[in-house]
Amino acid sequence: MARGRKRAGKRWRRPLLCGGVLLLTLLLLLCASVLAADEKTYIELDETVEAVLTNSDRMNFYLDIPVDGMRMLVDWQSEETCNIYISGKTHDSANTTNADGNTVLGVQKAGEYTVTVYDNSLKQGETRTVRFMLREYKNDAQEPNDVTPTELHDGDAISFTLDGGDRDQFAITTTKPGQDIALTIGGFSYASRGRFDIQWQNNDSLIVEKNGVYYLHTGQPGRYIFTLNGWNNDSLSIRRTMSVQLLDGDNHELNDTVQTATSLPIGTDETFSLGGLGDEDWFCFEAAPEDGQTKLYTLRLLDFDLENPENVCYEIYAPDGTVVISETAVSSRHARVFSCSQQGQYAVRLYPNCRHEYNYVYDVSIQRAALRIRVEEGGDDPYESNDTWLDAAYIEPGQLISHVLSSGDTDWFCFTVPEDHMTLHVSSDCVRMHTMVYTGQDLTEYGEPARAILDEVYASATNLYWKLDEKGLYYIKLDGGSSEKICSTTISLIPPEAIEDNDTWYRATPLYEEFTQAFDISAENDSEWFRFTVPQGSQKAVLLNISEIESGRGWSDFSLYRKAYFDGQDDERIQWWDSFLGSTKKTYELEPGIYYLEVSARSFGDRQKLSICYKLVPQLNNDTIAASAPLTEKVWQDVWQDGYFSIGEHKAGEVVQIQRDEGENEPKNNIYVYDADGKSIASSDYASFSFRIPADGVYYLRIPEFDVPLNAENEPMRPIRIRYYTHNDEIGAADTITMLPNESVFLDLWFSPEIRNSLKVESEDEALTYDSKTGYLTAPNTPEGSADLVFSNGYPEGDERRIEAVVHVTWSEKLLSDISISNAPQSLTVGSSAMLEANVDADSYIKYVSWKSSDPSVLRVLSNGKVVAVGQGEAVITASIGEATSSVTITVTGEQPGESGLTGVSLDRYTLTLYAGEEAEQLTATLKPEGTEATIRWTSSNQTAATVSQDGKVTPLAAGVTVVTAAAGDYRASCIVTVQPERVRVTGIRFDEPTHTLMMGSTVTLQPIIAPDDATVKNLTWVSSDEQTATVSRTGIVTALSVGETTITATTVDGGYSAEIKIIVTAAAQLGDVNGDGYIDAADALLCLRASVGLITLTPEQEAAADVNHDGLIDAGDAILILRYDARLIPSLN
Repeated sequence: MARGRKRAGKRWRRPLLCGGVLLLTLLLLLCASVLAADEKTYIELDETVEAVLTNSDRMNFYLDIPVDGMRMLVDWQSEETCNIYISGKTHDSANTTNADGNTVLGVQKAGEYTVTVYDNSLKQGETRTVRFMLREYKNDAQEPNDVTPTELHDGDAISFTLDGGDRDQFAITTTKPGQDIALTIGGFSYASRGRFDIQWQNNDSLIVEKNGVYYLHTGQPGRYIFTLNGWNNDSLSIRRTMSVQLLDGDNHELNDTVQTATSLPIGTDETFSLGGLGDEDWFCFEAAPEDGQTKLYTLRLLDFDLENPENVCYEIYAPDGTVVISETAVSSRHARVFSCSQQGQYAVRLYPNCRHEYNYVYDVSIQRAALRIRVEEGGDDPYESNDTWLDAAYIEPGQLISHVLSSGDTDWFCFTVPEDHMTLHVSSDCVRMHTMVYTGQDLTEYGEPARAILDEVYASATNLYWKLDEKGLYYIKLDGGSSEKICSTTISLIPPEAIEDNDTWYRATPLYEEFTQAFDISAENDSEWFRFTVPQGSQKAVLLNISEIESGRGWSDFSLYRKAYFDGQDDERIQWWDSFLGSTKKTYELEPGIYYLEVSARSFGDRQKLSICYKLVPQLNNDTIAASAPLTEKVWQDVWQDGYFSIGEHKAGEVVQIQRDEGENEPKNNIYVYDADGKSIASSDYASFSFRIPADGVYYLRIPEFDVPLNAENEPMRPIRIRYYTHNDEIGAADTITMLPNESVFLDLWFSPEIRNSLKVESEDEALTYDSKTGYLTAPNTPEGSADLVFSNGYPEGDERRIEAVVHVTWSEKLLSDISISNAPQSLTVGSSAMLEANVDADSYIKYVSWKSSDPSVLRVLSNGKVVAVGQGEAVITASIGEATSSVTITVTGEQPGESGLTGVSLDRYTLTLYAGEEAEQLTATLKPEGTEATIRWTSSNQTAATVSQDGKVTPLAAGVTVVTAAAGDYRASCIVTVQPERVRVTGIRFDEPTHTLMMGSTVTLQPIIAPDDATVKNLTWVSSDEQTATVSRTGIVTALSVGETTITATTVDGGYSAEIKIIVTAAAQLGDVNGDGYIDAADALLCLRASVGLITLTPEQEAAADVNHDGLIDAGDAILILRYDARLIPSLN
């Protein structure tokens, strides 16, 4: 049956039929009543709709939606509101969401929808009349694109907005197989951190949390769709920019499946790159193990960038599809030995390494770097034999080592540490592996009995970190394995931080008030020392804050000392505490003086990145009402810890407004109001609230412990601030505010407690928002504009009961054309500070001045203009807003803390081995900075073992260990001196032959004669004069490479005596040509037979030519083969 239609708010008049037939009239009237009962009330967009509701009434209106994916804003035309939602024929065809505080109705498909309004709060018999209008809602220029994608093209750049329930779809057409879509996302800032996700064709959603380039991988040329989704239906709008670029894939595309895998011949390299989310690169190789046997192969992944490596995962599959190697993540040069037991094609799958949670993808870091893959035959343990330190395998730090560490086996590796204070990181899947680390110098001096600098057993397959003080050659010894399985071990080096040379109190890093210092706890033997000064003057407390920058694992110890402790005047440290993950906040009442703080690892789990900052704050001691600290009306008060504050005496009926600013952080705790008897009067966790004084008297605030970040780079320390004032207004706010686009500022808003629950915010621009929880006003992310923000008591305009306050907000990118700096001193002394000010016209906006120092090692500057002198020299401080800049030059003079400008002292060596009774060894101390003059004092902790003169000469006396220290001012540097028993010195070295002949490809171990036989240290260094002809190992093994001559030189470590031997390399003998005459005939067969019965002895070269059947023996079988070849009965001897 066709249904009638009528318009909302209008009476539908059906003309009466004319005629005189009563029966026909009655029939028509009956039909009309049936039709009227089945009518729908239709509404249209931009039309005011009125509904009269009762407590059990749900009124339905019908709306034709002309476009897929349309969203509609509910614009209430009446003071009264109610519940409203939209529904379609299917459950998921429509939705009701919240965007920036407004109700938005959305649909998936065009068609007819039901809009339902109701109010369950009405009591029996009550009615409510509401009026509303539905307006098409577009939060950016691409809408509506929730369902129908916006078409993009290579090189396009757009802005987009996501809010509650919004999704933006985009489509782009590729022209080549395997192209990647590069999306460059911008718009994230400290004030705008809302994240979103990119949903790709496989339904994985890539989380976007920061500015950067995000890659999506495509297959065959065609049209591809991706979707941007607001995170968790957050009601706040996020505005971002996006540019699009199509990038060609590598030469192997499309090889995204095992069916399209690229063939990888054994021993050859192929270059590949991982293009983006959804990309996989498959390679296949042919394995040929003998029936019933296994064969070893080695997979190599090469060409990783050391500074910005690609994060790759790989898997290997057998011909029958079973997994040979499960998911393995790598980010540096990698080798993996594995066994193949099936004949046929094995497949290698490579894909980006990322973290999956449900359908969301996190931590994607795709560089599209060109990498290489290679599969080689063989493997076993490629580093054997490396069972002694003399045979240690040299490795490049960072490469993955695939090795076998069976029971009783020992693996030695050596590597070069290029700079001081690097951190060794060892990770392995070999359970219970025993790890020992040695310096090359110690092993050279003492051999394997040398003392290890690290001796550690893995309780489980985790990570090991150890700080290495000096650069040089290091050895690592691994043992304790228990199986024949292939272990994967990585030995890598972590570069030192900028302040790493602060591992003792006299090299402590100076801290400056409010300036954040970043640092690492990089290993269990690492410690960081810091120094700060509490100046003379009124007694103050020190707020010390240490924050975690990147998550680590483990406990840290903190020890606080007065300088008097190191002068022998204090018996112990003044404070000690510990903290899990490093973060801690402490407030101490300290007397004027110099203080030292040590931070060290107690139970180390992983590297910790931390920051430290301090601030001198007034001593309040306000932990009771009786000891409350006074607040000054209308003046912001910084609050550092839990305590009571007095707001003074007030009369009954006065309204007191309380405001707190936590820097865009939503308050987590209530502020409480008490009277003089301790009775609670009011409380709130909002940024701004008010209360009415119940009776004459003095009132107090209890401010909770704050929990907001304190340490931010180049930002002053300011946790929370609070203020109060009295007023008689129903509602009030700042008249005008000037802002930057997308900037957030704290808004001065006040109101009476009676209208708090009815307080309503209305904005001329929906992108201009106010958050009542934080108290912050946020400007739209557009180049410029202005709008009014209206705060009211909820009554509609025109109602005489309406009370409102209007804030006129203006925002612009270029609000300033000129700026200057005042209060800038011409010079500062090291450690002193000054507060600079940016001067502009009174009407100009100056909130966000950008401050920069040309040399932070001389002057550091905070975002509020505070500068501190940290080193001698000259630096330029620049203040800027937009294109307007101003600069001043400040010279830093005066001495560094310490003696005569001294900042440190170092030694040329930190370990030294001597032998009793031998000549003195010179240690050299260097003062920092270069050219500093100070007295150096030398001491030896064990003068029985060795003494030291005041010019640094160490004289060994008897076997033992002593610490030789060079001290200057407050700084120290020490060298551990080990004195060995008196040794027998080397007096010479020789070879027993002047020359030796080798065939190409053969080896020989040289064994020179060292005199005397009982010399204590017989270690040698080896050099080949022509490594193209032959090389020599650290143990004297010579390998012949090409025809020619080279000289091998052996030099004793003790005494530096040298001997030489000439190596003559000849061409490899032809198989079967035993006599070397260039022919293979009966004469060669005769030599084989004579050698087989012991009549002659063949040279090694002749033996290699005579063993033609390769059985390791020279006998009649070899002679017969030679004769058959000579008679042309067989084609070759190979």
